[in-house]
Order: sequence, then C-alpha cells, then structure tokens
Amino acid sequence: MTERVIFACVHNAGRSQMAAAFFNALADPARARADSAGTEPGERIHPEVVAAMRELGIDLSYARPARLTRELAAGGRLLVTMGCGEACPVVPGLARDDWPIEDPKGKPPDRVRRIRDEIRGRVARLVASEGWGMAIGTRPATKADAARIAAIYNEGIEDRVATFETRLRAPADIEKWFDGAHPIVVAEEGGRVVGFASTSSYRPRDCYAQNAEFSVYVARSHRGRGVGKQALEALIEASRAAGIHKLISRIFPENMASRAACRAAGFREVGVYERHGKLDGVWRDCVIVERLVTPKDG
Repeated sequence: MTERVIFACVHNAGRSQMAAAFFNALADPARARADSAGTEPGERIHPEVVAAMRELGIDLSYARPARLTRELAAGGRLLVTMGCGEACPVVPGLARDDWPIEDPKGKPPDRVRRIRDEIRGRVARLVASEGWGMAIGTRPATKADAARIAAIYNEGIEDRVATFETRLRAPADIEKWFDGAHPIVVAEEGGRVVGFASTSSYRPRDCYAQNAEFSVYVARSHRGRGVGKQALEALIEASRAAGIHKLISRIFPENMASRAACRAAGFREVGVYERHGKLDGVWRDCVIVERLVTPKDG
C-alpha cells in the first residue's frame, strides 16, 4: 500500500510545494507519495520559488495552491508542517513533524536557493530514514544513454563547480566517448539515468596507455544521496575488467561533494595544481586525485 505524506505551510505557495516536489522525485511511487496544502492557500506559487526549482529541472509553474482539509490530512501517514502547526487540523493517530524553515516569499535568489536546498536535504533524509526511496542501480552505459548523460554533464558545466568546460554538449558529442576501450557507467533510479562516471585517455605516450582520466557527474535532483560514490565504485570494477591500471582526475578544491565521493571510493588526494586553468577569466586551483585499479604488484 502506498503511504501518503502531506507537507503543509500557510499559503502552499513555497515551502510545502518544494517539499512535495522533492519527495515525489526521490520516493518510490509504489511506496510513498506526497501532497502539499496550506491553511490559507494563496493564488499562485511564488515566482522566486518557481525560478529556484526550475534550476534543478523541476517545473512548479503548473502547480496551484490547495487548502489543507481534515479529509486530506486524515489520508496521510505523516503531516509535516512548516510555519502553520497550530492552524493545522488535529487528526487522531496522524504522525506529525514540524520543520522550522524560513518562508522564501520575497527573498533574494541566493536566500531562496539556501531555503530550497535545506528542504531538499530534509526530504532526502526523511525518504531514506523511512525506506521510501527508489533503489539506485548501476550498469554499463550505451549510446542510447547519450542524451541523459549530456543533460547531466551540462548541469555540471552550467554550475561552474566541476569542470573547466564552458561549451554545452549535445548527445552526438557524448556518443564519441564510446571508443570501446574506456568504460562508462550510469547510475539509474526507476529506469532513469541520474548520474554517470566515465573514463577517457590520459596521455598519448605508450607508458601511460593503461592510465585513464575519469569524471563523475550527478543530476542536480539527486546530489547528496551517494550516487557519485556508487557510480565511481562501478567504474572502478569496469576499469579493472578493461585492463586499466590507474584512474586520475582533478577536482576544484571547493567541490567538497566530489572530493568526499572520491575519498569514499578509495581515491587519494595527491596534491594541488595551483592556478592550473582559467574558468570565466579566473585562475583556478585543482586537487589531484588518483586510485590504483590493479594491485601494486600487477
């Protein structure tokens, strides 16, 4: 039986709409679904909230505020309130939790993003703690995955936190990565690709023929869930099977999520290339990471 979670705030125009959208993106629909409502529903979703969610690929422009009724609450397994606790109907046996989250209405974009990301983190923890999430699986990538890989890679390019690249990629660009020698794996949830890890040639000299560069990218909607680590671990196994000796990459020092995923997957940080390349006219440092794939005596 599918369990229901209701997210409620005052106007159902910001916080509760974001929470329900994140929940339904992260939870297995066969296990749990979310609704959102307000004690005093407004006329429309706050435009600053629509804009912030669109950055993550979630469209709330179609959504409309709804009223929180006793009947709606009674159909839930859990009621999560955000600033409207005392005004919510009391339903015997209904579990309740209050999240003290700031109202994003009228806030500047950076503040709305922080509120959005706080909600996303809380929702992800709730889904994980209740076992409602869809399982993340990995598999070898095929050229049929090129469009999704390009979309995820382009998010990384746009965010300016993961690569020196600035030109967005088309699926045809990704198809060229499939050279038969360098493994690419994807992580997927419910049949949808949500991350990938890839290898490519390291240097043209023969002495480096068994070394490979690697990259790992996760869709914005699925960051912070261990997807990168899982993709990396699958890439390590695929690289070992392909006869690759060592995986090497460079990470911007401030990209703590990627650095943590690499450490968790057994990579070591070798050092820092200072002022290694320019991105948008600014010199950027890079942390060098590596991992031996074959045994040290291999």
